[in-house]
Amino acid sequence: MGKSYLARRAATELGDRCVPLVELSDSHPGLLPGRIIDALLAGGDPFLRTGCPQTETLLLAALQVHRYETTTVRAGQVVLEDRGPHSVAVYQAAVLGGDAASDDETFTEAQGLLDLMARWRPLPGRTILVLDDPASCRRRFEERLGRPALPGEIGLMERVTRLYGRFAAALPHRFEVLDRRRLDANACADSIVAVCRQAAGVSRWPR
Repeated sequence: MGKSYLARRAATELGDRCVPLVELSDSHPGLLPGRIIDALLAGGDPFLRTGCPQTETLLLAALQVHRYETTTVRAGQVVLEDRGPHSVAVYQAAVLGGDAASDDETFTEAQGLLDLMARWRPLPGRTILVLDDPASCRRRFEERLGRPALPGEIGLMERVTRLYGRFAAALPHRFEVLDRRRLDANACADSIVAVCRQAAGVSRWPR
């Protein structure tokens, strides 16, 4: 049971107080985001790598802006994004830097990508980081693909994990960390609901 399962449970509990946004890779294939994701997936890489990392990064950043501009939010509602701007920044920074970049360099790149997106849309008020046992995450990844993870994919996921940890440590007021190794699914879903309710009560997604 990964983050998407927990997000769906939280959205169900919140009802019409929540505007759930699915992961971009799950976008409707007939709409613009879905068509772009399908094009990036055409080569078969699960991390949307086509060999043109700068282009991929700009496309994914633009989709985050498009998502903001096309989402209608009423007063008192909260938006629950499955992989928002921080995910794009972290993954694309790891892709752009590759194995040769240090964690410090990759973190700086990710911050720059967040700054880029923040010029065109507000960043989330709160970000929920779900930690889990690496072996469990890898098993779910391999089950989705129907094959073993490749060494390069494992290395990318390890870099991404370290980057998420850096952001959570640097922005403790913005990040809510849920450790699935210590919390069961019910406790994690309840925590997500609590964060969303708090966000809906103190802020609005500005227009």
